[in-house]
Amino acid sequence: MKIIIIDDHKIICDGLTVLLERNPDLKVVGTAPDGYTGVELVLRLRPEVVIMDIEMPLLNGIEATRQLRADGFAGGIAMLSSHDERRFVVQAVEAGVDAYLLKENAFDEVRAAVDAVARREFFLSPSLSGFLDEGRISGVSDLLTSREREVLQRLAEGHSVKDIAFSFGLSPKTIETHRMNLMAKLQLDNLADLTRLAMREGLAKM
Repeated sequence: MKIIIIDDHKIICDGLTVLLERNPDLKVVGTAPDGYTGVELVLRLRPEVVIMDIEMPLLNGIEATRQLRADGFAGGIAMLSSHDERRFVVQAVEAGVDAYLLKENAFDEVRAAVDAVARREFFLSPSLSGFLDEGRISGVSDLLTSREREVLQRLAEGHSVKDIAFSFGLSPKTIETHRMNLMAKLQLDNLADLTRLAMREGLAKM
């Protein structure tokens, strides 16, 4: 079974690789340090399972999952997260993940998660059981388009309008329009408040 790990912490990638490859039926075929690079790698190598951090630079795990599903990736996606609040679990599931593991338990639970995902079964860290029976939660993400969420993350991480425009192949004027729309939709007046909201909602890496 081919696996790709997407996490900006090399120690996590290395540790999970060693752990998983103790099993002769599992092979880590690639790793990536951010969601943007990870999406490209997954679509190129088409692994059976992706293990991905929820908080990463450039493109977080939620948005990366949305992009992979939109691009037709049908493999399993297991989300690693330090967040044990229900809203993060719900957002991840609605984006299209097949497993949600708390990072504190990841090394104990990852093999079970990979096996479940490969069988097309959903896996949730046992300590979070019951979260998905309480109904859907609306959050900031629901107010924004996919592009607005990407722009919000990069603004919150300190990238300039010019740099963001270049990375997306858009004009600075278009990115500035997205920034203004974000401010209006979220009823915020400055970039500092926008950054704090993105961090609080898990839309950008702290």
